[in-house]
Amino acid sequence: MEATGCRLAMTGHRTIIIVSVYLPSPKPLLRSDLRALLALGDAVILFGDFNCKNPRWGCAIMNENGEKLDQLQDRLEFEIIAPSTATYFPHNDTYRTSILDIALTKSSKFKLYRDS
Repeated sequence: MEATGCRLAMTGHRTIIIVSVYLPSPKPLLRSDLRALLALGDAVILFGDFNCKNPRWGCAIMNENGEKLDQLQDRLEFEIIAPSTATYFPHNDTYRTSILDIALTKSSKFKLYRDS
């Protein structure tokens, strides 16, 4: 997994860690990678192309990484936030549109909401 992050510290507010993530296909999603990134702070946002497909966040099919991410959600205590429309548009008819770009958030007081 490739990741680039920053720490936002604002006067009067808690520090937020924001990390852009890319998991190249077909590399496996590793629990240790997610655990290390989520441990960077109390309020963490991981976002980007996780290459994790799961109908739970709007994909037509599920891949192994999507199943693993879904299973890790409760164990690692994060929320999955996905857009309501596709983020991947194939150049040919072999593949389907899909939602590959999602966000994971960790914090008991930090919530993100998407428009319905």
